[in-house]
Parts: sequence; C-alpha cells; structure tokens
Amino acid sequence: MQKKLITQSGFEKFVEEFNTLLKVEKPHWVKEKEIAAAFGDRSENAEYISAKEMIRNIDKRLRFLDKLIKEADVINPDELPHDRVNFGSKVVVEDMDTQEEKTFIIVGTFETNPSLNKISNISPLGKVLLGKKVADEIEFSINGMTFYYEVLSIEKYQD
Repeated sequence: MQKKLITQSGFEKFVEEFNTLLKVEKPHWVKEKEIAAAFGDRSENAEYISAKEMIRNIDKRLRFLDKLIKEADVINPDELPHDRVNFGSKVVVEDMDTQEEKTFIIVGTFETNPSLNKISNISPLGKVLLGKKVADEIEFSINGMTFYYEVLSIEKYQD
C-alpha cells in the first residue's frame, strides 16, 4: 500500500468531510428515503429514487475518503524548512518570458485546486520546483509548451 502525501490541514479537512457525511448527510438522506418509501410504489417515486441515489453517492465518497485517510502520509509543513521549496511551501515565481508573477502552493495530489493555485508535488511544475531556492531558474514542459520561471520568494503556506 503506497502512502499518499497530504498536508496536515488537508488531512483535517478530509476527516471533517468524512465525519459530516457519515454523521449528518447520510442519516438525513436515509430518513428522506424512509419518508419517501412510505408513499407507496417505489419504482415511480422520484423522491425515493433521488434519496437512494444520494445515499449511493455519499457511500462512494465515504469509501474514497476512508481509503485516503488510512493511506495518507500526513506532513506538517510547520516541521519542514522553507528556505528551499518544500511540501507546503508557497512559491512566487516570475515568468521569464512575460515578467508576470505567479504564486503556487505545493500540496498533495488530492488537495490540488488550480483556482487556488494549489499544485501537486508530483505535477510537472511541482516536481521541478521542489528543492529550488530563491533566484533559481527553472524550465519545465507541459502539453508541448516550455516555460521558464525564476523563483522570487518561498515561505510556508498558511492555510
């Protein structure tokens, strides 16, 4: 069983989601299904079918979260140095072609969120950034395009 790297805060969010689904959402939909079942013919009962589908989706997410939580290798970014890019680092880079500054946060695969600039430690950019220090220049390719960045700053990401 291969461990999956995850930040402490990401792990806590997944545990919180698991508990909410298990203790709040699933009981709610089980009750809704019971109420809908009382109305008779289940084959044409939209409320019953909908509640049953919600329970199925919740169970699927619970299985995923349970496996993720059990296999997670929780890394506390507070315990890592951030003089170089590390897991849990917030990195500001300059695109050397456009002089545009971009910020990235290095997190585990299941925590990625492009709209929040959270990239995986195993993504093409994440892999290249790991271990770099301020003023290092990097080159990486993705989708046939090559990018050139300079590392401007590195700090521990505060969630």
